Amino acid sequence: MAVCEYCQSTLLKDADSVKNIGKMSDLLEDYSPLQITSTGTFQGRSFSLVGRIQLRYESGIWNEWHAMFDDGSSAWLSDASGQYVFTIPDTLPAQDAPNFDNVRPGLPLRFRGATFFASDVRSAHCIAGEGELPFSVRHGWEAKAADFRSGHRFLTLDYSDNPAPKLFAGQAVTLEQMHCQLLRSDEGVEKSASHFRGQTVALDCPSCGSSIKYMAGMAYHIMCPACHAEVDCSTDKALVLQKADELAHVTTSVALGDVAAINGSKYEAIGLMQCKTSYGNESWTWIEYLLFNANKGFLWLVESSEGWDSITVLSEWPDQSATGSVSLAGDSYVKTEEYDATVSYAAGAFNWRISIGDRTHVTEFKKGNRTLTAEANANEVVWSSGRRVEPAQISQWFGKQVAVVDAGVASNATSDIKLSIKTAWIFTIILIALNLPISFESGALGFRITSAALFVLWLPVLIVRYFGKDSNV
Repeated sequence: MAVCEYCQSTLLKDADSVKNIGKMSDLLEDYSPLQITSTGTFQGRSFSLVGRIQLRYESGIWNEWHAMFDDGSSAWLSDASGQYVFTIPDTLPAQDAPNFDNVRPGLPLRFRGATFFASDVRSAHCIAGEGELPFSVRHGWEAKAADFRSGHRFLTLDYSDNPAPKLFAGQAVTLEQMHCQLLRSDEGVEKSASHFRGQTVALDCPSCGSSIKYMAGMAYHIMCPACHAEVDCSTDKALVLQKADELAHVTTSVALGDVAAINGSKYEAIGLMQCKTSYGNESWTWIEYLLFNANKGFLWLVESSEGWDSITVLSEWPDQSATGSVSLAGDSYVKTEEYDATVSYAAGAFNWRISIGDRTHVTEFKKGNRTLTAEANANEVVWSSGRRVEPAQISQWFGKQVAVVDAGVASNATSDIKLSIKTAWIFTIILIALNLPISFESGALGFRITSAALFVLWLPVLIVRYFGKDSNV
């Protein structure tokens, strides 16, 4: 199949005939450095990009580039938010292929002696295409796929055309590793899209009119800081997806637009969100900042009452053992925490669609001041690596004084209550121990005085316990 770059007619070659099977929608300008005619090498074999399809799911858009090797065989290069995966058609024994409806993030799959884990399971729809493609696809065609990872290795089970999936095997890659040539220049991107890839673009919120920013081609899902409307800027017209309930303002150490100089590169804070979790009667909150550099991509900073952490998303997954520990680059990490995190506030631009109330299941593994974290929801699992950063380092990066903000003060009222109860019990024991002998000697008056003292001690605790749960008492 081929899509004419001039009129978008979709031409299907079937045996000796060529049929026009309709129009394909225009591509959304995604600022990708790749283009048809870009070349590179994978596992020692040279390839050229000859076509692509653009796919949309509920939280974003990505490209699947059709690559052709010199011997005429096909492969696919996935391109999403600056991360790339190269896969080649392979075979999987039919008995080993799970049913698509049974695949969940984290599901294990054995393939050629290695265990892979489901990382992404979803359905998407084709919204555009160009160039030469090895199969027939129209606008609206549904792609159903499950991705699996093991270290840097990658598998895709494609259920789009048949309950028995097609298998594609490969690995996570970078453009530098593939020695890519004939990429689009910044000037070429700007000519077709009016902005550089990663350039800060300002627009008026279509919901409230406030000025908001996003990163062209990289982070185009916005939570308006003023009215909390969800805005999709992936097309040439910003659309309001949803307007969240008005939320109280969240005080943060880093503001949207702040610039940090990290290891010689400038990162801009483009998005922030407050997350919360609870365990029993206790709850905690923390702030996550999304930073962006046009050349190096995304970086996260997490601020909590325990300190600051620098977080990067991993393209190579850690090895998981039966004992519950994980290892990466020869280092073993021990499982320390497991909890559910919920987004309670968000503002700024993100490279996926974020909504208030989004929930993920978080599992943390630690070694010293380094952390590996798995975040899972109904559709995907994401692994990230973090390390503790001193507040003085954060201050130096941003060129201003920042301190650890106890983001959990308002939510930790229950913890404060428990501390107060513990303290009250300690003083109760001391009070009784000191006054009991005197009370026996002085009779009823001594017992009344001791009882009055205990009442005064416990009254504030009881007021907070029973009347101040939902306040800042």
